[in-house]
Amino acid sequence: MSVVHIAADLPQFLQRRELAAYEQRLARMAYAYGVDLRRAQWLATSTVVDPIMRAVDRRWSQLVSSLDEDSLHPLRKAPPTALLEELSRLIHMLRAPLPTLRILRREVASRWPAITPLGTTKGGIHWLVLDLDRVMQMSAPERTFALASGLGHLQCEHGPIFATHLMADRGHRMGLMRSLLRPWAKVSVFSADRAGLVAVRSLSVAIETIERQTAEQVPWMPRWPELAVRRQALEDFDRSALMARRRVLSDDEGGGWTMAPPGREEELDSIGRKLSAAFGGALRLGGRLAMKIEGYERRPDGDNEDRGDPSEATADAAPADARPDDAEASTESPPPEPPPPEPPKLDPERASALEKALRNAWTLARCDSRLTRRLGLL
Repeated sequence: MSVVHIAADLPQFLQRRELAAYEQRLARMAYAYGVDLRRAQWLATSTVVDPIMRAVDRRWSQLVSSLDEDSLHPLRKAPPTALLEELSRLIHMLRAPLPTLRILRREVASRWPAITPLGTTKGGIHWLVLDLDRVMQMSAPERTFALASGLGHLQCEHGPIFATHLMADRGHRMGLMRSLLRPWAKVSVFSADRAGLVAVRSLSVAIETIERQTAEQVPWMPRWPELAVRRQALEDFDRSALMARRRVLSDDEGGGWTMAPPGREEELDSIGRKLSAAFGGALRLGGRLAMKIEGYERRPDGDNEDRGDPSEATADAAPADARPDDAEASTESPPPEPPPPEPPKLDPERASALEKALRNAWTLARCDSRLTRRLGLL
C-alpha cells in the first residue's frame, strides 16, 4: 500500500489558485468602473483601513450563526438544477469566483433583496443569499442580469461592504464602519450593473431590472445612486468596445463567449510553467539548506581527502552494462517542444462585422470619465 504525502499536489494547487486569481483580475479590469477598482485596492492595502476592515472577518462566524438560527435554510436545501446550471455558465463567462449559495426563509425574505452578495476581506469567503421564490419568478433575462450582477459584486470584492451593513443592522456595533463605507457603496453598483449588461446583452432588459431593484430597496442595504445616473451609465457602457465584441462574437443565445479572449490559453500555460518552476526551485533550495544544517554539505573535489582511488570511484559510478551507444545517446539534445497551437481564426464575415463595430465603439476609459464627471468625483 503506497502512501501519498499531503503536500504532493501543493504546487498544482497553488498554480490553479494563482491562475484563477489572475483571470479574475483581468476580467474585472475589462468591465468594472475604474474608480471602484482603485478604491477597492486602496481599501485592501491601506495600513490604516485594512485592520479596521478585518472586523468583518472577526465577526463573520457570529453573523453566520445568527443567520442560521433565524434567516437561512439549512445547507441541505439546494436551488433547482436549472438555476445552478445558469449560475455555472455565468461564472465561467465572467471568470467570477465560485460562491456558496444560501436560501432565505420565506418569513424573512421581504427584509432582504432577491440576491444578496456577502463576503469577507481578501476574497476569503463568497456568499450569494437568494430569495428563491422571487428569483424563480423573474423572467429568464432578468434573472440572468440579477445573478450576473451579484457575481460582479463578489468579483469586485464588494462582499465585505454588504456584510458590514448587515452586521450593523443586526446590532454588531458596526455603525461607524457602515458610515465610512458609503463612498465605496456609492460606486460599487456601477461595476455590478456592467456585469449584468455583459451577461444579458440587452440594454432594455438591464434598465428594467435595475428599476425593479430600486423599487425593492430594503432599509439595511446601502442607498444606490439615482436611477437616472445608473441608466445613463449603462447606456454609455452599452457603446463600449467590450459590448461590441460581446454581441459580435457570441452566438444567438449569448453563449460561446467569455471574458478570456481567444488564444490566451497559451499565455496561461506559460505562466503556469513559470510558477511551477519557481516553486520547484524553492523546494530544491529548501532541501540544500536542510542538508547543510544536518552536516551533509557537499564540498569541492579538492577538499575531499578520503576519496580513495579515482579509478575505483569511476568504476563504481558507471553501470556494469554501460555501452558507448548509451553515452552517445545521453549527450544528444532533447527533442524540441512542439509549437503552441494557433488561436482560432474568425471567418471573414464575422471579422468584418467586428471591425465595423469596433470602429465606432467607445473605450472603457471614456465611459469611466463620463460617469466620474456625472458623479462629481473629479
